[in-house]
Amino acid sequence: MQPAALEALEAWESAFTDQQDAAVTAATTAFPPLELMRYPTGCCDLRMQWETTGLGAGTVCIDEGGRGTVEFRDMPHAVVGEAVDALMGAGWFEDAPDGIAAAGPGTYYWCDDEHGSEWEIKIIGDGRLEMTMDAMRVPDVLGVLDSLHTALTST
Repeated sequence: MQPAALEALEAWESAFTDQQDAAVTAATTAFPPLELMRYPTGCCDLRMQWETTGLGAGTVCIDEGGRGTVEFRDMPHAVVGEAVDALMGAGWFEDAPDGIAAAGPGTYYWCDDEHGSEWEIKIIGDGRLEMTMDAMRVPDVLGVLDSLHTALTST
């Protein structure tokens, strides 16, 4: 490789690493219970996890393309539903016209056609829910994480 091309590649790799590190810092700032997982992570190189008794558990991944995946489980339906509804408004999820907080047991979907992300919220018995959000832009991941953290720590 030409020296100038090699130098440009090294500059790009450094900027890319800095961007990935900034994404992790931003995610753990928005949702402080998250901790960076050590290798092997089982998926993305940048994978964070959390678990808090009574509030839930899950993972957040930031892939090499700068897209995030949030997979949370065993979360309180009422609190998280209200946070999702406050963030997005009611009526965005299929079959949940009154919002997630008011929805009964079942699986609810929303696809962000503009950015290509997909959300799935599964409301299970005992007032709990699971949520998976795939292919989200990092700013959207941070908005969700901040909203959830605020809601969970306000209970």
